[in-house]
Amino acid sequence: MTMTPALPISMIPGDSVIHRINPIAKLVWVIGYIVLAFSTQNILVLGLMALFAFLVAPIAGVVRPLLKAMIILIPIASSLLALQIIAPAVERPWTQVGSIGPLALYGDGLYYGFVLLGRIVASLIVALVVVMTTHPSDLFTSLAKLKMPYTLNFMLAMTLQLIPVFQREFGIIMSAQKSRGMKGTGFSAVLPSFVPVFVGAIERVQQLSISLESRGFGSNGFKTSYRRVKVRARDWIIGGIGAIAIAGLSAYSIYRGLWSLGGVIQFSPAFVTALFIISAVAFFGTIAVTIAYSFKK
Repeated sequence: MTMTPALPISMIPGDSVIHRINPIAKLVWVIGYIVLAFSTQNILVLGLMALFAFLVAPIAGVVRPLLKAMIILIPIASSLLALQIIAPAVERPWTQVGSIGPLALYGDGLYYGFVLLGRIVASLIVALVVVMTTHPSDLFTSLAKLKMPYTLNFMLAMTLQLIPVFQREFGIIMSAQKSRGMKGTGFSAVLPSFVPVFVGAIERVQQLSISLESRGFGSNGFKTSYRRVKVRARDWIIGGIGAIAIAGLSAYSIYRGLWSLGGVIQFSPAFVTALFIISAVAFFGTIAVTIAYSFKK
């Protein structure tokens, strides 16, 4: 029986063009995306970055798992925008545009709230697409060729490999509880699963340490891998285009003073009030649904 992880943050097998790109070229895009996202405060640029990253998902065939993994953005986005409206992360004085009961609503921090959200969304989408289309061993082998310290390389590879393993074990334990007449869904079912999951994790770490010692992990000899990763001309082109384009945009953004449109875009009081209500309802609604689902029999 195969268990589907709750959040698909592991590789999804496939043979798409994105799957076949060298891991280093994809890693260049991820790092560049993050650098550019935090180098600009232009919400139009951040929106285009998120859109471009999302358009890669259909090519890679990971649209459904990507959307499933991005559900976590609902409480993050709603809480971020609501907090920026009532407590802007900008210098005072703040401009009050309305109020709801004792809460004063300010429009000053809403633009910066969109900037923070755009950074999170753009970086998260491109990172998830890369993780879903890259085998951890291929990334390990590619980084080893770049003379990355073996210990750090191994830590990165093990992180990507152990997360789906623990998710699968967690799903097996939940199914076992359900087969014994115990609750198999919700947070109340998660708590009893912590002990066997942690015990299994400790046992797995012990087995891993013994396996590493038996294979001479700490030796200085040449490390090999059973997987072979080739660097083709198109990989150099994709990685080079990504590095040059994103480095140029980042430098231009910093030169232009973070390329912000905060002084140009102004939000109306009605829009700020409506967005605050929607964000607050979405945030507390998500919490209420989660609590109700956790007590559902």
